Amino acid sequence: MSILRRALEKRAVSQWGDSSIPTNGSLGGLSSAGVPVTDQRALQLAAVYACVRILSTAVSGLPMRAMRPQGGITVPVPDQPTIVADPFGGANDVRFLSRRAGFQQLAVSLGLRGNAYALVLSRDWLFRPNRLAVIHPDRVKVDWDEDGGRCYEVDHQPVPASDMIHLMGMCLPGAPTAMSPIAYARHAIGLGLAALDFGGTFFDKGAHMTGVISVDGNLDKAQARQMKEAFEASHSGMANAHSIGILSGGAKWQSISVTPEDAQFLGTRSAANLDMAMLYGIPPHMLGQVDRTTSWGTGIEQQWLSFLSVTLEPWIGIYEDAWSALLPRGTSAKLDTAHLLRTDTAGRMAAYVQGRTAGVFTINEIRARENAAPVPGGDDIFAPLNSAHGGADPAAPPEPTVDPSTEE
Repeated sequence: MSILRRALEKRAVSQWGDSSIPTNGSLGGLSSAGVPVTDQRALQLAAVYACVRILSTAVSGLPMRAMRPQGGITVPVPDQPTIVADPFGGANDVRFLSRRAGFQQLAVSLGLRGNAYALVLSRDWLFRPNRLAVIHPDRVKVDWDEDGGRCYEVDHQPVPASDMIHLMGMCLPGAPTAMSPIAYARHAIGLGLAALDFGGTFFDKGAHMTGVISVDGNLDKAQARQMKEAFEASHSGMANAHSIGILSGGAKWQSISVTPEDAQFLGTRSAANLDMAMLYGIPPHMLGQVDRTTSWGTGIEQQWLSFLSVTLEPWIGIYEDAWSALLPRGTSAKLDTAHLLRTDTAGRMAAYVQGRTAGVFTINEIRARENAAPVPGGDDIFAPLNSAHGGADPAAPPEPTVDPSTEE
């Protein structure tokens, strides 16, 4: 049985991890807050889940095209290779992943582990890869061989390096694999998880009462329960809100507020959100931190541009480098970020007018960006901006004229 078939038939790691396979390598384990941190446990922290979700959905939603130099510019290849158009085989077969789903799984692996792997399942008649399968990082072992190249094992079976697609994040010099963000930030994540657990226990156990009723003398259990139930019946619920309470027999009400130490977990959780935003390079306002000014830009467009250049650009480069290595020499893979740069309608139209006036865009190129059909004569880049066609195609031959005297 080939390694490809064994890799597919091997049972995948379950959602909550496999106890026989350690997660996150030797850097995983307890955090300084006493909370164990693994990739699955880290996802229970909303800030981590949100960061990974934002990055994975943003990258996987970008269309990829194979580009080739032509006339000093790069243009799309007429017939897009299968490894670019449908790398996981899901476009025409529901058994396999779609391109978006496969890219998202790779991005999730990158965000949690710093490494993502895909295995070449088949090749075309030119021996070029045309279908991949995403591999869980726990099933892959990477090391250096005698020639200084990477060697791979999947499920303890050697796999040729030419059959492995390895996407790497930030990496230490000389290391065969990248660093795991979850492993290196486990103390910050553990602090956020500890605050989350504390908040849940605080509300679940009800350790703090809203107040106590004190009386002179001793009450038995029945009397204490009767007084408690009578007070709650008169003062609990929205119908009794702000009502006046009367206590007799020397009874006194003493309110108990939450101590600053107990309320501090709210600030700790807010700090955990900012830590995760800093870890993944996500603008704080995208994680709901809108209580302070942002240095990512003054408007939505500027913030998107900053997010694209600072955060998404390195991720995009990782994908482009990995897929370009699968294409013939001279052909490169590019992720199209045009729709991320789309502004409001007025802003786009103003930019189109400037581009059209400067001779950068033709009418049909502008219409293509707006998903509109081309128009006759719209490919003339030197046509004056105020020119108009009378509804007829200028390239079409003139219609034959009919002499009215010959008509019956």
